[in-house]
Amino acid sequence: MSSAPGPYPAPDQPASGPWPGPPPRPRRTSVTGPVWLTAVGVVLLLGALVAFVATIGGFVGAVRSDVLTNDGRPGAAVLASADAPGATEVVLTAGERYAVYLVVPRDAVRDDERPELAEDVLLMAPSGAVVEADGSPGVSMQTGAGGRVAATVGAFTAPESGRYTVAVPPADASDAWVAIAADKPFGPFFGSVVGTVLGVFVVIGLSAAGFGMTLGGAIWWVLRVRARRAAA
Repeated sequence: MSSAPGPYPAPDQPASGPWPGPPPRPRRTSVTGPVWLTAVGVVLLLGALVAFVATIGGFVGAVRSDVLTNDGRPGAAVLASADAPGATEVVLTAGERYAVYLVVPRDAVRDDERPELAEDVLLMAPSGAVVEADGSPGVSMQTGAGGRVAATVGAFTAPESGRYTVAVPPADASDAWVAIAADKPFGPFFGSVVGTVLGVFVVIGLSAAGFGMTLGGAIWWVLRVRARRAAA
């Protein structure tokens, strides 16, 4: 007795059409990855901003002398000042290094010139010993503010603590005065300059990485949102 033919071909007969393949993989719609990538990029950009502020602050601190105020008067770093020629008194500490600044009107010197004194500044120590400010400062500084220019013209080390009498010689410009301030040591100044250079590279690296990750995360985020809408 034979059975009725069924809807499927017999095992010994070839199929009349191709077998169906595996179903297509569903498109990913999760935005977790894009959110993390974008967030890390934003954090790197904020880090670049912090590094930029720190780098600028370090550089300004290294080159800032505080010898002149904005209106051209003696600044916070000045321990004593006197007209050139003139005299004054100042209290110094033994073993400390001090710099002598000559301050002249801005139009008294050209851009490629430095103001000069006719002779070295002389200081009389409490014991009566005479000290000449004929040394080289740790950092040769020149700054301008309030229509005046201040430049280092000498340096010295105080041999003893106490009140010194300062004798200032004439300058090569009129309306000039001399300021005494703590000398800037070369080591920390050089370290600040090197730190500024390294800081610039850090800012560039963080900015490039942060911008790339933020942009890539945003694009990835948009694609995932579109895929989620299509799946819905």
